[in-house]
Amino acid sequence: MSSIFETWGQDHLDSPPDTLIEVLQHFDYQDPEQLEAAIKYRDLELPFKVYNVPELKVANSKWTDDYVASHFNGDNKDGMPESEGMCQQSVDNFFAFYRPPLWSEELLGDPPSIDIDWTYDKWARHAVLADEARLPVTKKHYYWQSGIPKQERLMSRKHWTFVSRDLPSFSNPEPTFFGFNPPAQKGIQCRFGERGVTAATHYDGGRNMIAMITGAKRYILSPPNACSQLGIVTSRHHPSYRHSMLNFGRITLLDKKYAGVKLSDREREWLRIAAEAPTLSTVLKAGEVLYVPSHWFHYIVSLQKSAQCNTRSGVHQEGNVNFGGVAEVEECIGNGDDQV
Repeated sequence: MSSIFETWGQDHLDSPPDTLIEVLQHFDYQDPEQLEAAIKYRDLELPFKVYNVPELKVANSKWTDDYVASHFNGDNKDGMPESEGMCQQSVDNFFAFYRPPLWSEELLGDPPSIDIDWTYDKWARHAVLADEARLPVTKKHYYWQSGIPKQERLMSRKHWTFVSRDLPSFSNPEPTFFGFNPPAQKGIQCRFGERGVTAATHYDGGRNMIAMITGAKRYILSPPNACSQLGIVTSRHHPSYRHSMLNFGRITLLDKKYAGVKLSDREREWLRIAAEAPTLSTVLKAGEVLYVPSHWFHYIVSLQKSAQCNTRSGVHQEGNVNFGGVAEVEECIGNGDDQV
């Protein structure tokens, strides 16, 4: 992992390398032979990307701030039901997952993020400003999220919200390339990120198709058999159980005498371990879809104002013979008696 952040620092959004090497296989969605090859990759539980997806091109042109805001505000004129969403705020650009009921400020300090009552329109204005002003990573950052329940795809189309209608391959009750196991689908999750927002590494049990509608994000992927190197919280009583709270961008600070950031001995120890973890990096751009296999860890950096939606198609138990699967993750987490 260290080489990935040495090549392009996490928070140096405007200083990418002259040549950004992509190691993931890319497939043209509209080429039948390439799509067949992508299915083979999917069956082997290997990550890959597809591009040239017509519905994403259409959604990209439709999803202006006015259009999206009208659906969250309920004042759209197209007869679609009102959508629901929420805004999260972090003290800086780093967002770590936690379960609020289990967070003790007395023991753990301030929570990593809080829910606030911003509308989508207010969030969007701040995200535009963040791009224009190159919002410093030390300033408060905001993340808008929306979930479409799995039951929506089984309703009459007139009850579908704009996400379901605009992403038919994700909401279709029949199998598609992206939603290939509809009975196991848990709905559609959409994340609207602003420049710099960084989500701590985590894994999803479901086989995950992630579509970038607008903007771009950087995904840092590690396989299931790297679990023990990523600082995953193993205590079942911890609010961030099964997730990591490590800011991987700090790996580049390990050998610097003064970097303006104080690292505890424990954080420094875990960052040195994570620095050796097998990892790949890819930039997911508007119009592309990334396949993240079951139990693969992903760490996400929003490069600019962006909109991304994903759907999952059930759990793959075996995983990949070279990269592991659920068994390796369960072995890593163990009985949940220890805490990192």
